[in-house]
Amino acid sequence: MEIRAEARRLASIATVFVWVGWFFVLYAIIAGIFWWIDLTSKPSIDFLQALGASLAAVGGPIFLALIIAGMGHFLRLFAMWAASQSNI
Repeated sequence: MEIRAEARRLASIATVFVWVGWFFVLYAIIAGIFWWIDLTSKPSIDFLQALGASLAAVGGPIFLALIIAGMGHFLRLFAMWAASQSNI
């Protein structure tokens, strides 16, 4: 019974990681789009240069946010597996 309680706690913490990770993925994408729109309005920067600069700046944060979301999903699956093994 103790394993189920720990699995429940782990699943609740993992849910926070999932929500935070996906929130920051969405935030980085929206921020990148707004920054790209701002850069394309400058006369000295053309369309492709603005796209490259905004994708380069947003790529790192999106990658880290996806790692956090993926870790949350993994922890939730692990918690479900641990709870299912406690019946044995």
